[in-house]
Amino acid sequence: MKPRARNLAVAGILAVVFAVSLVRLFQYRFAAGDIYPPGSSLRADPLGSKALHAALSLLPGMRVGRNHEPLARLAEPAGTTLLILGVPPGAKGSPMPTTDETEVLERLARAGARLVVAFEHQSPESATNVWRRGFANLRASAGASTNRDPSLDARLGFDLSATNAAGEVARRAGAFHSLRDTMPWPGGWSLAGLGPEWRAVYERAGAPVVAERPLGSGTIVLVASDYPFSNASLRRDHPSEFLAWIVGPNRRVVFEETHLGLSLQPGVAGLIRKYRLGGLIAGLAVLAALYVWRQTSRFNPPPESPESGAVRGRGSAGGLLNVLRRSVPPASLPEVAFAEWRRSLGRHHALSEQRLADAQELANLECAKHPRERDPADFHRRLARLLRHR
Repeated sequence: MKPRARNLAVAGILAVVFAVSLVRLFQYRFAAGDIYPPGSSLRADPLGSKALHAALSLLPGMRVGRNHEPLARLAEPAGTTLLILGVPPGAKGSPMPTTDETEVLERLARAGARLVVAFEHQSPESATNVWRRGFANLRASAGASTNRDPSLDARLGFDLSATNAAGEVARRAGAFHSLRDTMPWPGGWSLAGLGPEWRAVYERAGAPVVAERPLGSGTIVLVASDYPFSNASLRRDHPSEFLAWIVGPNRRVVFEETHLGLSLQPGVAGLIRKYRLGGLIAGLAVLAALYVWRQTSRFNPPPESPESGAVRGRGSAGGLLNVLRRSVPPASLPEVAFAEWRRSLGRHHALSEQRLADAQELANLECAKHPRERDPADFHRRLARLLRHR
């Protein structure tokens, strides 16, 4: 194998190994889910809600999906339960909710949707809120408004109160007898300042943590902690009655992801998938690879390089023979050859006069023959024997 081909083969093998390793790394990270923010239905560790998404998807007749586009584009809000989990509870620069988003939520509820807003059960300064602050900074850099309107709480008719007490919450008397009387609850937040339109469902030490209110054709549910929706809660506490009440009679459930920063960003790859141009791109890639291969490889063997300073052709003997054939007729060859030989002897030679006379007589006899009877080769042999004889 030539060195160039060997180098190309080694480079190709290394590229394949690197690509496979990179894909496996991404598969591992996506399977673990820790690249997604807490509360996301794409996250598989205890902080995510992927188990709830998967469980609802297994129920017959249920349509479960995720929303990665602006809420204003949500189609068919009537008969839909919209789960907004892991909402930062008023942290500075929190990406949710803004004035425009609150108006969209109210419009969806009035259209018949059941909105469930569950707040991040950790404090705004906790480690998990690094995600929230990061997405808030990203949103601010994009020019979106991230400041809470002071009138939003008044518009929704509630407020949040911080508390670190953990334990159990109790169902308020007369509220939904199908629910458990008590339920495990982490510390974090409680609902305060609820207006008369709100109906408390669970409370802790007299402070509501779950409340519901009608709005138009739909309802809004506030949950002070997103813990009951987490993978950890489904594994340890099995809050099935509470989750069934949360979903309600609707047969469609949508997990909102845009407030966590997981929004759909249309780009070249998205357009390729949307218009199914994968085959075209693959064909262009194959053509490009063939073009590169054609430019770097030769189908015909390379020409042999001539030796430096050497020109291929006839030798000196071949050149002399060619000159003789063009200038001396075959019948005149004995006479011309003998005359040239006598001239080359010069004045000083070792041959006797008798020997020269015999050679001249042999040449005269050959020249006296008819041109067709002359044999230059035989004449050359006889003259050579004569000159060698002593």
